[in-house]
Amino acid sequence: MRHVLRYLGVLLLFGIGAVHLREYVADHYRVIPIIGVLFALNFAGAVALGIVLASPPRWPPLLGRAPLALVALGAAGFALGTIIGLLISEQASLFGFHEYGYRSVIVLALALEGAAVVVLLGFAALETRRTRGRPSTDAG
Repeated sequence: MRHVLRYLGVLLLFGIGAVHLREYVADHYRVIPIIGVLFALNFAGAVALGIVLASPPRWPPLLGRAPLALVALGAAGFALGTIIGLLISEQASLFGFHEYGYRSVIVLALALEGAAVVVLLGFAALETRRTRGRPSTDAG
């Protein structure tokens, strides 16, 4: 189950990145001051976190697998922060930008981000429980 959650989390992160890249390019968010940069950074951050989470761990054996759980927690926080940013821009304004309505791409983004939070927190919990008290050097 750990492996399923781990790689599902990776796919969800890539999906989050893809949605933000689409918004950046196709919906011209790139021309919106500050928000355009944030969408580009969201794409890059989601892809980077997905790659790190998918990569076999290479840290010192003394650390065990704790860093992998920390990456998952950080990625869940990233997805949650993205949801919060969207909700702020829907209810008020974020850096002078106000999002209107729940177009299909926004619903997709919220679904991917919400699922990523749940999946990544689940993976982090299983990973932490599995390795509590015993370092491991396996790459799985």
